[in-house]
Amino acid sequence: TGAADRSGARDAGAGTGAGGAGTGPGSGGAGSGSGSGGGAKAVKIAGEINSARDYPAASRDLRIGGNVIVALTVGTDGRVSACRVVRASRDSEADAITCRLATERFRFRPASDGAGNPVVSVYGWQQRWFYPGQP
Repeated sequence: TGAADRSGARDAGAGTGAGGAGTGPGSGGAGSGSGSGGGAKAVKIAGEINSARDYPAASRDLRIGGNVIVALTVGTDGRVSACRVVRASRDSEADAITCRLATERFRFRPASDGAGNPVVSVYGWQQRWFYPGQP
């Protein structure tokens, strides 16, 4: 009700409002790919890092402790081919040994695509390092 210029609706114009197509940013259109998902993530099936046994002796003596988060690149063979520290601990030696031990010890069932073929993927891992007697 009321005058047309005060009822809420307006003629189409430039912008992103409900009046029609505008010249501003949109939400994007549909992609042209044929994929539909259906793949599986990598699953760790073997290998451990023992915080008490594997903790670097120098760090243990300094009672540093801490957590490190790494991104492990898992190849189609289930082995770790690369390791990158995503969030460092307070101990750079423990960070480095986390990558070394994960690369040497961890084995995965590799990720797969929708057809079941193994694919390279990235797997996140958090290692908690503590010294004996630390809560």
